[in-house]
Amino acid sequence: MAVATYNTDLTTVNLIESGVTLSEFTGYTNGGPPTYDTDYYIQGSGCGTTPIAGKTGLCASIVIDYGSNLTISSGECVFVWQIMAAPNAHDTLANGGMRFIIGADATNFDGWKTGGKDFGRYPYGGWSNVAVDPAFSPVDYTGGTGSGGSYRYFGSGVNMVASVSKGNMHGMDAIRKGRGILYVEYGDGSGYGTFSGMASTNDSNTTGAYNRWGLFQAIAGGYLYKGLMRLGTASNAVDFRDSNKNIFIDNTYRTYAGFNLIEIRNASSRVDWTAISIQSSPDATYGNLSPGRLEVVDDCDVNFEKCVFTDMDTFIFKASSACLNGVFRRCNTITANGASFAGCLFDSASVAADTSQLVWDVATDPNTYLEDCVFIKGTNAHHAIELGTSSPTEITLTNVVFTGFNASDGQNDSMIHVKRTTGTVTINYSGMAPSYKSAGATVVVQTSVPLFVSCKNEAGLDVPGVNVRVQKTSDGTLVKQGTTDVNGEWSDSSGTSGYDVDVIVRLKGYKYAKATTYLGGDGISVPFTLIKDKAVNLP
Repeated sequence: MAVATYNTDLTTVNLIESGVTLSEFTGYTNGGPPTYDTDYYIQGSGCGTTPIAGKTGLCASIVIDYGSNLTISSGECVFVWQIMAAPNAHDTLANGGMRFIIGADATNFDGWKTGGKDFGRYPYGGWSNVAVDPAFSPVDYTGGTGSGGSYRYFGSGVNMVASVSKGNMHGMDAIRKGRGILYVEYGDGSGYGTFSGMASTNDSNTTGAYNRWGLFQAIAGGYLYKGLMRLGTASNAVDFRDSNKNIFIDNTYRTYAGFNLIEIRNASSRVDWTAISIQSSPDATYGNLSPGRLEVVDDCDVNFEKCVFTDMDTFIFKASSACLNGVFRRCNTITANGASFAGCLFDSASVAADTSQLVWDVATDPNTYLEDCVFIKGTNAHHAIELGTSSPTEITLTNVVFTGFNASDGQNDSMIHVKRTTGTVTINYSGMAPSYKSAGATVVVQTSVPLFVSCKNEAGLDVPGVNVRVQKTSDGTLVKQGTTDVNGEWSDSSGTSGYDVDVIVRLKGYKYAKATTYLGGDGISVPFTLIKDKAVNLP
């Protein structure tokens, strides 16, 4: 592949550059006439500002006329830069300190709250890029009969509560519309996809690349992200590798729940993250409408190591995903689809009562995939793991720790939720005994102990491919069976213990061998030295 590229779906409504015509919405005329300003723009080389010296108690606005009705499709938003350079002079978010307004004309419009002196960048001030979904309901403010779905006039409004003595304190710059996608495609040893590459392209404000998209901004201590981060596309894979980065998900107050989303696409893509922290920004007063989702859309090579996800929404992984030694703190449902989460901490999930933090609904035993995981319940009465109707009827959990969950079966916060309605589900465990709630299936919970067999020849060399059978001595009932690996070793686990077993090994060219031992709480570890069978012609 070639070096990584970064692009967006955003299209221009108006960049507020030289020659722009600015006006006001009816009822939002408390400032002086808005003007084109080249002093403190954020994008391009100019912006629109409103003089508000001596004004208080009413709203001022900066408005552009697109010239015709703009089509804004479902899922698309309008993105705009806004600033109130005298932060203490405008109202709170609840009272519409900052507003974005879209109208059919200057008199008939809809408006939405986008900021205030207690929200987002404020009270410290500075330019903020906000996203508004024109389909967001309810509308916060209406002029005349509302926009009626006609989108021609676009403007920023400010609601002032204190007078300032001088200056054009209210500003608006660069209006765009779209889903808010930042595409990352390609990537190789000469230039993998990286978060710094995303930010560099997003923040560019030089001749030929007046971007400032507002999708992935470099900020103090990390990056501020919103919209749809799409790593790889249907047509082009990505090779994205990065480590030790902090990403904060913007509080997109007037969009929709799935607006902030990270997608990994294309079966040929590779994404390696090490010690990446992604954190939503829930506001103590206003919450966060879209705390951020992550979905692996196509089953590709995804490797997360020691990554931390905080206060986010749902996650969907695939079988080739590995999220190892990570942390999911106060996050919603994680759909595993056979991905590995060994060594992960799942802390205080935000899932609803009687649902589960992690859903395992594939025909694969989660043994090793969930090994050494820790689940901490927190305040919600939920389960740690859901075993779906596609999961095996016998599974093993190795060293999985449950903290704060109900130790009794049949409760909304029992550790395991078995979704099968019929049959028998056997849960073998090594370590902590799990409680469970069943949708109807009979559940058998039994201790799992390790089984280990090693095979060497008379020269002390490892012997691979040896057939191993562990059976009960009393009646020959199979316990487990398998084949030694390239190191001459075979390991598994047993759902029960407390009886004698015969361990039998066979391989053509070597004599049959058997060892009888007691299968106790510590399991078994049986070494064999295989003897050549002289009755067989060996090479």
